[in-house]
Amino acid sequence: MTMLLLVPFAMHAQHPHAKEPEKRLQHHRQTAPATSASHWFDAQYYRLELSIHLDPNYLRGAVTVRGICTAPSSAALTLDLSGAMTIDSVVVDGASAFFIQRSSSFDVTLSRPYVTGESITALIYYKGTPVPSGFGSFSFSQHNGTPWIFSLSEPYGSMDWWPCRNTPSDKADSADILITCDSAFKAGSQGVLVSAADAGGGRRQYHWKTRYPIAPYLISVAVTNYTQFSDWFRYGPSDSLEILNYVLPEHEAEARPVLAKTVDMLRIFTPLFGPYPFLREKYGHAEFTGGGMEHQTMTSLGVYDEEIVAHELAHQWFGDMITCRSWSDLWLNEGFAEYSTGLYLERMYGTARLRQYMAPLMASAAAASGVLGRPDTTRPGALFNFALMYAKGAAVLQMLRHVTGDSLFFRILRTYAGHPPLMYATATTQDFRDICEQVTGTDLGYFFRQWVYGSGVPTYVLSGEWKENGALSAQRVTIRQLGERTDPPVFRMPLPVRFRGTGMDTVITLLNDAAEQNYDVRLPVRPTSMELDPEGLLLRKVLDGNDIPPGTAVLYQNYPNPFSTSTTIRYQLSAPADVTLKIYDILGREVETLVKGREEAGVYEMKWVSRGWGNSTYFCKLTANTSYLICKITKIL
Repeated sequence: MTMLLLVPFAMHAQHPHAKEPEKRLQHHRQTAPATSASHWFDAQYYRLELSIHLDPNYLRGAVTVRGICTAPSSAALTLDLSGAMTIDSVVVDGASAFFIQRSSSFDVTLSRPYVTGESITALIYYKGTPVPSGFGSFSFSQHNGTPWIFSLSEPYGSMDWWPCRNTPSDKADSADILITCDSAFKAGSQGVLVSAADAGGGRRQYHWKTRYPIAPYLISVAVTNYTQFSDWFRYGPSDSLEILNYVLPEHEAEARPVLAKTVDMLRIFTPLFGPYPFLREKYGHAEFTGGGMEHQTMTSLGVYDEEIVAHELAHQWFGDMITCRSWSDLWLNEGFAEYSTGLYLERMYGTARLRQYMAPLMASAAAASGVLGRPDTTRPGALFNFALMYAKGAAVLQMLRHVTGDSLFFRILRTYAGHPPLMYATATTQDFRDICEQVTGTDLGYFFRQWVYGSGVPTYVLSGEWKENGALSAQRVTIRQLGERTDPPVFRMPLPVRFRGTGMDTVITLLNDAAEQNYDVRLPVRPTSMELDPEGLLLRKVLDGNDIPPGTAVLYQNYPNPFSTSTTIRYQLSAPADVTLKIYDILGREVETLVKGREEAGVYEMKWVSRGWGNSTYFCKLTANTSYLICKITKIL
């Protein structure tokens, strides 16, 4: 999903529309309950018969829900539906049933217990004016004075306008969506159009059907006096996919050249991810207000922007075919679509365009708060946090590409998108990690722990010293990590470092997995400059070796560590401070004071000689004014 800001925000310089999911939330209630639907019921088919009425605006519906029992039933079947919609009657397996309607669900009394494997079919008749939640869910709107009706149900809004099992983890095998509206209008939805038949009284019924598995939030309606046109993607010598577009008449000239690029996007995505997942049906766009929403086979689109079109198309693989099993794994939808947009730009316009696209995303992700793999799922605005779900999600994939290399990375994407247990089903972060490790043959636990389940980004301090020794001359490179308020405190990453000198411009990758590490890098000439991560591939902050934040002190890991007789302790002050440097044993008893007094800004080294103290763990404590830092020291034989 892509939404728009209410205030200017320069995300990508090439267009004025910034991508951001948090829009219009102040108009709708901020929280949504988790599904209350019966856990023993697996929905397999939905038939939505919807009649849209205007002046006054209301919706009348008859929804058939068919499913099977995955465990013995309870006395009642519970489904999700907002209390703003009034249920008239319920029929279960052909017989009228008693029901109790609640604020966000309803209970249907079953005539008997159902056993595991049995099928249940419920038909619910209801009506009312949907009360929008989240990002709008169901809207009666207008354009140029003409009625305009559309839906956007992600994440919890399906239950605002139709009864269902309101969770992304329960996909129906198929669905029929029948929309009756004013005969002057077109109505778009999922799958293929079976019929558009006269319904009498100046009304028309559009019957759409999809025979691919679909999550409730990916079912949509879009109704108004749309202008219709199609583009075609040829994926075989005699095979083409229709790209069906419903746009407002006043926006047709703007829409046509942008939507035509969908053909190039499909051409680029197909070899990367596999065939378009819904080839037997269609792809398309139906205009609504907002940014974009990846409704299955027919994206709802509010801005005619190349990047947003690519983002929503990528969701057909990552979000629609493979859907996050719970909203806690939303980054598998949004992060993948956001990075896929960059892949399209890279292949369409070159590597420099990918870097341009990723630069603001990396900056946004570096400033993000929260944990990617554990978001706040109770509030749509918090869940669809752009910096976290979109930008950091894309950054994680960029870094995975850096860690694994292009060949393995693109094999990961194709394997993930083509893995039979996940195709047309749901996935978790663990599922994706399993695919990554299967393809690479490498344990990537550290990567997922620090980037998906960890928080913060490392701050690197890069410094160097030339060691002249004839043919063996080398640059001593020191990389230090400042890990305050990060989880983990030390990150493990391969760090590209660019060295420039007379007749030399080279990049060498150094594996960094400690708070302070030294590397001797053989170079043909003395470098005049060093640059860490010159292409902006990593989430990080970089400080010059002579620059640390004002008012702070840094205590580096002693070296060597472990040690037997003596070790060197280094620390750095950014401003004058009253300093003490003390050694404590494992019981917290003071062993020795190494420094006590006033010191100017600078880098200091002190040697500690153990003086007969036994083999054990010790702690070094640096106090600078009112703050202190501690590092662990290990003494061995």
